[in-house]
Amino acid sequence: MQDTGQTNTPETAPPPEEPRPEPGARAASEAAAAAVREALRSQRPADARKQAAAALEAYGPDPDLYLLLGRAHVAEDEDDHDDEAERAYRRGLDAFPDHLALLTAYAELCRAADALDRPGRHARADRLMARVAELAPGSPEALRLSNPAPVWAAQPPTPRLSVSHTQRHDVRGALAAAPNLAEAARRADEEAGQHPYDLRLAIRAETLTAFLRPGRRLLLGQVRAPYLSVLAVLAVGALALVPESAAPWSMWAGAAALLTLVPYRLLTVLESGARSRAVHRTPPLPEGAPEPASPLPPPPPPGARDFVLLGTALTLAVFAVVSPLAFKYPADTSYPHYTATAPKTFRGAPLFSAVPVVDGVSSDMASLWTQALNTEGAFAYVYGELADPDGPIGPAALVFGAVGDFRNTPDKALKGYELGLAESDSTIDGVWKPDPGPDGRRLRCVSYADDSETPGSRVACSWVDNGSYGTVVMNEPGLSRPRDRHEGRPHGLGRGSASR
Repeated sequence: MQDTGQTNTPETAPPPEEPRPEPGARAASEAAAAAVREALRSQRPADARKQAAAALEAYGPDPDLYLLLGRAHVAEDEDDHDDEAERAYRRGLDAFPDHLALLTAYAELCRAADALDRPGRHARADRLMARVAELAPGSPEALRLSNPAPVWAAQPPTPRLSVSHTQRHDVRGALAAAPNLAEAARRADEEAGQHPYDLRLAIRAETLTAFLRPGRRLLLGQVRAPYLSVLAVLAVGALALVPESAAPWSMWAGAAALLTLVPYRLLTVLESGARSRAVHRTPPLPEGAPEPASPLPPPPPPGARDFVLLGTALTLAVFAVVSPLAFKYPADTSYPHYTATAPKTFRGAPLFSAVPVVDGVSSDMASLWTQALNTEGAFAYVYGELADPDGPIGPAALVFGAVGDFRNTPDKALKGYELGLAESDSTIDGVWKPDPGPDGRRLRCVSYADDSETPGSRVACSWVDNGSYGTVVMNEPGLSRPRDRHEGRPHGLGRGSASR
């Protein structure tokens, strides 16, 4: 052989040739591959796997048969079959390392793997996708893998349980199989040591170890019976939303509902910390090593009993929302509903000003009182003549107040006008409580006068019942009192009145 002076190094050596079957075997392999495809189209994955395995045994390595065998396993949508699909793809890539369809199918399988259950498989997706893009940039396979919504997302997805659901299921199983918490934690840690690459076992061991710390055992009830604990919290919360008028203890139920939420938050923090520690203690898989199968069985989805409990919890939640409306109407509207109407005269004095407005009567002076009250349903009526030939005179009487819900008005509200007099230069001569009548009515009267007036020149009576509140100020005796020329102001309403 002529020496060319060149030596093949690992960097310059040509890639190994893919095995080439004999022409007759190649034709037989293609016929077998067509039969496998037909079985897959007919939704017979078991027959497809059997035919593909038999053809590989009879005719030797074939990339299409390895690809179809992997797809026949993936069609089952089960963890065990996903493991078999990975083995088929890897055997095919060992014989045909640059086969684009095999690389693409294996990349799709790895990208669809759960990062918690199969971290090694999931991590290999990026390397496989990069290899496809390197071999065939811009090809349909490369574009499909670069799509953030892969093709398998269009298929009906298998419901995946949450990480917390799997974590609590594993902890419940360990607690049920051990006589106590300490023994369950010891067994879990020992099994995790025997399977160092199994993240799920590590999470279970770390979670049980966390429960051994002081004060953490109280959280186990939420792990043993999660749906019952949720039901209890919602029941207490529903009672908390019942208005206090219908259930005086609702405030205490609300405090209890808030307290029951604290353990849920503590449990979430505990589980999150356990998962974080498990990730740090689990070493990465050796390069090219297949994903080990976990000895733990997959957690079952929620059963009929769980759905019954959840349905009950939702019923309680609806009750919690609807109950305030159900109890609110009779409680908030069971007071007398009055309509304020101004008499045309009061103790012989004509109506001078009124709010609400009365036809033919001014509202200017009365509006000052309703503005001062600043209460919905307020009214004010002024009685008397304010002018005559001898000079200006003050009103003979003033009636002001409001209608509405006054069921819980305290007794001190009756002293409002009286307190105003105490801050003025008026002198209170007497205070008495006339008979107000039935149905919880209350009445308080006070007589007063200025220093220049006869004691008891004016009287003010305040009343309150479940549907109204107000005060009547009367300039007694006489309906028209001339201006006191020594005082320089009109009689009728003293400085202690609310108009000041």
